[in-house]
Amino acid sequence: MRLIVTGGGTGGHVYPALEIAKAFSAAGADVTYFGSLRGIERDACEKANVRFFGLQSAPLGKPWTPSGLAGYFRLAQSIAKARRAFASNKPDCVFSTGGYAAGPSLQAARSLGIPVVLHEQNAIPGRTHRIAAKFAERICGVFEETGEHFPSKFVRTGMPIREELIEASKSRTDNPEFQTLCIGGSQGASALNEAVLSLALRVGEQYRWLHVSGPKLYEATAKAAERLSAQSGYRVVPFLDAPAMASALSASVLAIARAGAGVVSELALFGIPAIFVPYPLAHADHQTHNAAAIVKIGGASLIAQSDVTPERLETEWTAWARDEGRRMTAASSLRNWSIPDATERVRRIIEEVASASGVRSR
Repeated sequence: MRLIVTGGGTGGHVYPALEIAKAFSAAGADVTYFGSLRGIERDACEKANVRFFGLQSAPLGKPWTPSGLAGYFRLAQSIAKARRAFASNKPDCVFSTGGYAAGPSLQAARSLGIPVVLHEQNAIPGRTHRIAAKFAERICGVFEETGEHFPSKFVRTGMPIREELIEASKSRTDNPEFQTLCIGGSQGASALNEAVLSLALRVGEQYRWLHVSGPKLYEATAKAAERLSAQSGYRVVPFLDAPAMASALSASVLAIARAGAGVVSELALFGIPAIFVPYPLAHADHQTHNAAAIVKIGGASLIAQSDVTPERLETEWTAWARDEGRRMTAASSLRNWSIPDATERVRRIIEEVASASGVRSR
């Protein structure tokens, strides 16, 4: 089987796409990842030993502006380049996790009649997948709420999660120390970093804190922690690779985080309740909708970034920290919501679509 995987710009699109690419490669399929040269996918593919094909795709600016016209010109060039590659490679299916990086490959697949399967991570679909849904064969997703936008094609498969995390979740045991994991997303979040550091200083040394600041904000956060004499139980790191993230999730009891679909799914896999502070500028405010879906099942609470103060965060954190019964109930609900075999479910759907297309073309 020949499979094209596409999607990118941020880790939320790239990492689930890579899990699917690796699963098919391990099964002997011919897999190529089509992504943007300006995103993180090229480096991620190199580390994962997945073949990469780069395109000059980028977010589109406003129409009829110099940047907008340049963006549409690059898009047309990228579609043509992807189309030539597909015509030569003759893939059986194109699988997309969305983002601006996926647009050229999806349009090329449409023009050549190549079947498309989408994986929409967020409760509110992104622009690229809203367009591609019209010609996609199937649409996989993480949240039931996504199905309201694609009622005839949607199936909830869950989020393809890194295998290291899946394995670690199976052997998680109760940890006697109370650790809060604080995650600002792959790009970091300055407002959240400041509030978390203040909270850690306010509640004292009897608790442990692992604060993932994001690489761009690490130096400023670390210097602030040093200046304010953060206690020995507080630790800040720029990012966590898969093994380190597995260890962090295994040791954590509570989380404070943005509400990207990847973080939401990983916390649910480990049964870790969260205080979500959604990124307010996300497209269609999708992080708030992601968080709301978890609040609905009792697995989290939600604070809008505009309402975040050290005092408000401390009140919310204390309510979770002092109520073990609430945390246990939340953990059970989260694990019931999580779908650990999401990668296999998505893989089967792609194979079914590719097989059905092959039968139709004969």
